[in-house]
Amino acid sequence: MAGCDPLVNIEGAFFPAWLISGVSGLIAMVLTWSVLRKVGVDQFIWARPFTYICLLIMYTCLTWLVLYAN
Repeated sequence: MAGCDPLVNIEGAFFPAWLISGVSGLIAMVLTWSVLRKVGVDQFIWARPFTYICLLIMYTCLTWLVLYAN
């Protein structure tokens, strides 16, 4: 079971990969939100909370798949 949750060594401290994926997904979602707001598309999104939660999940899963999937 030790191989199910990969740990990443950052400056001598071990972090679970899901934590790093979640933080990077959150950062990508905030960047997407700011770009959509500056372009003016944000006001036309019907279900904003649902949309941004789905973007957060999508970016988190993509980060996991790109960086940590074997």
